[in-house]
Amino acid sequence: MAKDFLIPIEMQSVDTSTIGAGAFIDIGNPLEGALSFIRITNASNTAVIISYKDDVDHEYIPATDRIETYFQDNSIPNNQVARLPKGTVLRIRGTAGIGLVYVSGYYNG
Repeated sequence: MAKDFLIPIEMQSVDTSTIGAGAFIDIGNPLEGALSFIRITNASNTAVIISYKDDVDHEYIPATDRIETYFQDNSIPNNQVARLPKGTVLRIRGTAGIGLVYVSGYYNG
């Protein structure tokens, strides 16, 4: 049966004063669902790098900026749907700063 509603994940955050240039640290807990949409908001005074897997640089987010990805828009053939997998742990690195980076998103219920 098709799922026709979205469930928001609990918003996660990390204080940029706790990050360092050399190593990634986790942003919150593993994702509780396979996300159809994700928003990462950098409400700090420093740029950050985001990793979705294996400490690989995937996203650069300048200070006071954000990114949004609609995975549903990136569906693949045969009615398959592209989503960020349940259990993914987002990671962050950068130069210590002042402010928070927030992660919010939605998965199909």
